[in-house]
Amino acid sequence: MRRTSSLRAAAAATVVAALAAGLAACGGVQVVTQQKSPEPIHIGAIYNLTGSQASLDGPSLDGARLAVDRINAAGGLLGRRVELLERDGQTSTSLVRYDAENLAALRVTAIIGLSDTDQVLAAAPVAARAGIPFVTSGATSPLLPAQVPGWLFLGCFGDNTQAAAGAEYAADWLGARTAAILFDKDMDYTRLLAGYFAQSFSAQGGAVVLRAGFSSGERDIAKLLAPLAGDESAATSAAQLLFVAAGPSDAGPLVRKLRAAGYRQPIMGGDSYDSPELIKAARQTGGGVYFTTHAAFGLANSTSAMRKFTTWYHSAYGRLPENAFAGLGFDAVNLVANAITRAKSANPRLVRNALAETRGFDGVSGGLSYTRGSLVPRKAVTVVAVDRRAQVAAEITPAFVPAP
Repeated sequence: MRRTSSLRAAAAATVVAALAAGLAACGGVQVVTQQKSPEPIHIGAIYNLTGSQASLDGPSLDGARLAVDRINAAGGLLGRRVELLERDGQTSTSLVRYDAENLAALRVTAIIGLSDTDQVLAAAPVAARAGIPFVTSGATSPLLPAQVPGWLFLGCFGDNTQAAAGAEYAADWLGARTAAILFDKDMDYTRLLAGYFAQSFSAQGGAVVLRAGFSSGERDIAKLLAPLAGDESAATSAAQLLFVAAGPSDAGPLVRKLRAAGYRQPIMGGDSYDSPELIKAARQTGGGVYFTTHAAFGLANSTSAMRKFTTWYHSAYGRLPENAFAGLGFDAVNLVANAITRAKSANPRLVRNALAETRGFDGVSGGLSYTRGSLVPRKAVTVVAVDRRAQVAAEITPAFVPAP
């Protein structure tokens, strides 16, 4: 009985298969073949979500995530989804280097991220050796592309440009003719920014009466102000402006210490000041603080693109963009996406070539082009003034910019 049943079942199956084939041939049955989804396009993202760089890199990563979400909602790139492979460098150059090696081994199309020169120099050479372009969303040293030739792109202005804009504002808007410069001697960013400001302020007809360095994270007020002792103290007190180049975690505490020590002059700094902590410190100590940055999201005089981005960011995260670095992260992803679209490929080398040919990219933090063989874009600089509140004081494209 079992053998007979098996034979009957086999015969029935044969008949059913034959009928199905015949119906399919006549158009009566549709045969559906599942197609495998194309591989996603992978973009690496290295940001320091802990440590002294977190106040800049955290918002930047959120901006990058938002860009990926919007790209995928619009259908992706080249018919493929985009995936952001995120890594936390923890403000450690050794870990940042390891993260870059890991992403290079995964053969990502490009790597974006980081807001500090030292951090970028730990990651970008690794990417370059693997033939992968690196776009830094927030590191502003104009020397970086020459240090990693052909593969490292700035998605932001250079320190020479923001220092020149700050010097122009100090001279023309604040009427300063003398300045004292304090800078963190342990960071490339702050050393470069201080040097470029000195050159630019001199070009505006100003005089630098003091240049003095301090150590990162210095919390002893006596040690911090030691460079201002004696004759230098008198010179600093007479200076009409204090330019203080500090890292993001030191900017707010330094403003508080200088005000507590009796320095009432306007204090100016760079884009590392662009944080809620610095703005709070400036407001609570009487204001008179100015800084250069990439865009002023949520402040008066914002552009239409900035207002749109602010709305998107608030909708995604339930809060306003913390600083300009949120927009820079958003723009870095879209800059790479624009290059992939123009290259019609996710091949890293072809994307690198397309990035170098970028002209007229319209980012939320401003327009961007790479021209005259330079991978540092020339962008306008926003000056923010903090008194009772933070507000846009000026948008400057400086006439004089020191050479990198």
